[in-house]
Amino acid sequence: MRKRIRAFFSTHAWKYSFVMKRFLVHWITMFSVIWTFIEFAGFFFERDGSPVKPPVWAALLIGIALALWMSRPRLTRTVKLQDKDITLQITVHDVFRVGGGAVIVPSNVLFKHDHLDEGAVQAQLRNQFYENPAAFERVLEDVLKHEPSEMITLQGNQVRKYPIGTAARLELNSAKVKGAYVVATAELNEYGRAIPNREQFRTALNSLWDYIGKRGRKEHLIIPVIGSGRNRLNVNRYELIHDIVNTFMLAVECCKFSEKLTIVIHPDAFMRNRYDLEEMEEYLRYVSKFEV
Repeated sequence: MRKRIRAFFSTHAWKYSFVMKRFLVHWITMFSVIWTFIEFAGFFFERDGSPVKPPVWAALLIGIALALWMSRPRLTRTVKLQDKDITLQITVHDVFRVGGGAVIVPSNVLFKHDHLDEGAVQAQLRNQFYENPAAFERVLEDVLKHEPSEMITLQGNQVRKYPIGTAARLELNSAKVKGAYVVATAELNEYGRAIPNREQFRTALNSLWDYIGKRGRKEHLIIPVIGSGRNRLNVNRYELIHDIVNTFMLAVECCKFSEKLTIVIHPDAFMRNRYDLEEMEEYLRYVSKFEV
């Protein structure tokens, strides 16, 4: 939550969200409403035969404060698709703090997690909801035991490899997060690092939506902007968001497995890469209008 607050007060957030014209319109509107109320109240409240009125500067300051609040950066942008009961949302937040749905967690074809740093979404899932890595590994093995796989050798060890797009739902003992879909989005090289491949990334997304449509629940889906981190794809987050939204829209045309998709940008990534939420919202509105 602290990172989200820091993102709200960042220069970047205000630079792209604050519009002077909009602020002035809000300020004039608020001042007019406040002063009209003051004049109206003056007919009922008098002191020494004169209407009781606060100083003009107080009304001006209150108007400025209200106008600033109305012009504040909006870290969550929501668009409802025309003629469909489907909502697309982009928010700057921690993916596990959004709540109210199931989180989509990217992994690799081995579902290997011992090499991940603490910031990886799969590592956050493991550390926040399981007692230790071994407990998380046991749960993964159990939910994947009926999925197609093959044994391969990686760095001298025999490991089980699953096809790109293999997905599994994990039930979480949490009031905020209903569950998690872990999906294999990347192959690994001989050193255990992801091999960037955008086509495989799109294939993984399509397989994930298919899995949820056939075997998952109809619920709010929460997905981070996957692909640019451990997948090492050399594309920007705007393109990755396009891949996520485009594959989701194509999938729900065939099977409406969710009424809401929330794409989550981490506050650190938002400030570091200076993303423009106005542009992202405009893109969602374009998708809503033209369904592309």
